[in-house]
Amino acid sequence: MEALADLVKVLFDPAAVFARVKEKPSFLIPFLGLAVVQIVLGIINLPFLKAALHAQMASRQLPAGAPDPSNFAIIGVIAVPIVLVIIFLISTLILWILVSVFGGDGKFATLLSVVTYASVPAVILLSIIGAVVLRMKGVEAMASPADLQPALGVDLLMPGAKGFVGGLLKAINPFSIWALVLTAIGVQVTHGLSKGSAYAVATIHFLFGAMLAGVGGMFQR
Repeated sequence: MEALADLVKVLFDPAAVFARVKEKPSFLIPFLGLAVVQIVLGIINLPFLKAALHAQMASRQLPAGAPDPSNFAIIGVIAVPIVLVIIFLISTLILWILVSVFGGDGKFATLLSVVTYASVPAVILLSIIGAVVLRMKGVEAMASPADLQPALGVDLLMPGAKGFVGGLLKAINPFSIWALVLTAIGVQVTHGLSKGSAYAVATIHFLFGAMLAGVGGMFQR
């Protein structure tokens, strides 16, 4: 239960949470907590996802009798834990390489725990705020799945940005910056890096993540 409670505590007392992670890495319990919240939010936002898929389908010429993509929206919601695992593993691998390059003795299991806890602002808080914004905009405003993540960061400066640039800009927001700070604190506490090295690692890690988000944006229309 302490590992689950740390999902909240990491927001206001990250050093204490990562000190516990250093002694005993924890991934499964906090991951399940994140996954449950994401699935619940996904179900709450299901009408918006269906509307976005309907709008996307209407803009394309699909063969007669083709199945309605919105009928499979629930599958996307259920698949969220699998997607999160893949993202966390890739993110941890990048962080492990960076920590090793900057002189730390990278411990994959520990860094996986750091990545999981540090993701709370971007995975949970951003999703909650996003759900509120979606309800303010209304279902009729959904034109594509990309609209499911409202503009809350640098993308506000370029509202029409699509593709790589759109995905990159959306990845730069207050919640992802918060996650960057938590990552820096996490690697500093768990691996003994200096503050400067920890923030350098976290910043480079963040930029890798933003570029990957940009690549993901290339597949959204």
